[in-house]
Amino acid sequence: MPLFKIDDLQVWTAGKWSGLQKKYPEIKGFSTDSRNMQPNFAFVALCAKRDGHDFIEDAVKNGAVAVIASKDVETSVPVLKVEDTLKALQTIAKFHRLRFDAPVVGITGSCGKTSTKEFISHLAAWKKPLSTKENFNNEIGVALTLTQIDIRENLCAVIEAGVAKCGQMKELADMIEPDIAVITNIAPCHMEGFGEIANIAREKSLLARGVAKDGWVVMHSNLLSWKAFEELECKKAVLAPNDAPEIRADLVFRYSVKEEKDLVKIDLAIEDGGEYYFEMPLFTKGMTENALLSIATALMLGTTEEQIAMRLETLKTGAMRGSIVETEKAKFYIDCYNASPASMKDAMRRFLSISENSPRMFVLGDMAELGLATLRYHKEIGEITPFAEGNKAVLVGANAQIYKDAMLSKGWDENSISIFEKSPDAAGALADFSGWIFVKGSRVCELEKSLPSEVKASLPSSIQEEEEQASESEIPEEETGEIQEENDEEDENFNEFEEENFEDEDIENDYSEEESDDEEKSESLEDRF
Repeated sequence: MPLFKIDDLQVWTAGKWSGLQKKYPEIKGFSTDSRNMQPNFAFVALCAKRDGHDFIEDAVKNGAVAVIASKDVETSVPVLKVEDTLKALQTIAKFHRLRFDAPVVGITGSCGKTSTKEFISHLAAWKKPLSTKENFNNEIGVALTLTQIDIRENLCAVIEAGVAKCGQMKELADMIEPDIAVITNIAPCHMEGFGEIANIAREKSLLARGVAKDGWVVMHSNLLSWKAFEELECKKAVLAPNDAPEIRADLVFRYSVKEEKDLVKIDLAIEDGGEYYFEMPLFTKGMTENALLSIATALMLGTTEEQIAMRLETLKTGAMRGSIVETEKAKFYIDCYNASPASMKDAMRRFLSISENSPRMFVLGDMAELGLATLRYHKEIGEITPFAEGNKAVLVGANAQIYKDAMLSKGWDENSISIFEKSPDAAGALADFSGWIFVKGSRVCELEKSLPSEVKASLPSSIQEEEEQASESEIPEEETGEIQEENDEEDENFNEFEEENFEDEDIENDYSEEESDDEEKSESLEDRF
């Protein structure tokens, strides 16, 4: 575990210690949750609706060895008094990150951040990366994550950065100062906070603008159509299909992908560099593009083709991110960790391809935080949800009627559509259906609560376990210490916002099995990176 010296913390935060004569603490981490104090952790008393200082004694009882506070407090452990406890935590995180000489990868984007973070961590496992846990990706979560970097153990850090409105990314970028900034995509998400997609592009680009000296941004070529990314001054590593026009970048990864049964076959070549061939499980198109970003990043981190190929064999999505569960009566496609217009289209495209010639049920929940675009995007998803004899629709949430009206306009039978205010109310409809069932909606809908118990228990990471963990870490409204302002709505599986028809499901690219000398590839990429 990391170790934080008392003198360093005082200098970094411009704070002042008291109570050191009672006990000289050995601080190895920080927590903003008084109930979650690990050994040798200091409690950071944050202030918001109610004062985190009110929970100092609880934190001490639960093992806190020190406290960071912005008020005069008396307790049995040393106290570091600072002007602003959140700023102090962020400053500690920043200075600790600067002590870390190994590569730091920062990830942002409208969708696909968590999946890409997990993919990169999986492919570069040999570097023992410290990576963001759960969705600790906001101004508190990023700081806590950075303070957990173990300089002696970790050879890499993979940090997720999520924002919900303009003006938030600069703070995260300053803390992370990534050596490699990975941008997954730009798509409609958190429109209430951003207003328009161009603002999303500008905000997300700030992570790349904040890279360390000689740092890189890794992104798909379609992002170059945004002025914010085209004008980036840092070094660019760009992924582009083989048939894309010429790309002006410092490093260009050309690729072709071909779906074959349950596999995706990938040919990847670096312009003026090495060539690579990979196979991975068949996911959605968006997930495949997340994987391409991850492969390119892993190569830039020094991972060999053989290491990546081996790790790709065991690449998996998380629970509720495209999981398929089969019961005696039905097959469930569960992608309800979250939803945005882009990820909804991506998941539905995949569902339609695997559920041909079967009755289908579409369980659609709200797509949250779309602001003035709420009507437009819910209407659009309703219109592209196909009707056939035997199909059913279960619509959940405040925007269910928008879905329904759009579906009726495209030929749906009203008797085939059911509306429910809350997810548990829909459980009976799902239990009675025989065929394929598509489940997708934003976190606020909690669509997993409509699933049969045997389906929950069969998911990759049991939903029941996740629900238990969530209940244990849930912070009461009066305490401000935990990461409850996560940017969940951005955590999606889709990596490109496209206005394409579902008929264009296949990625029609050829691939070859040509190989080149592995040592030459490694040296070429290492020299350029």
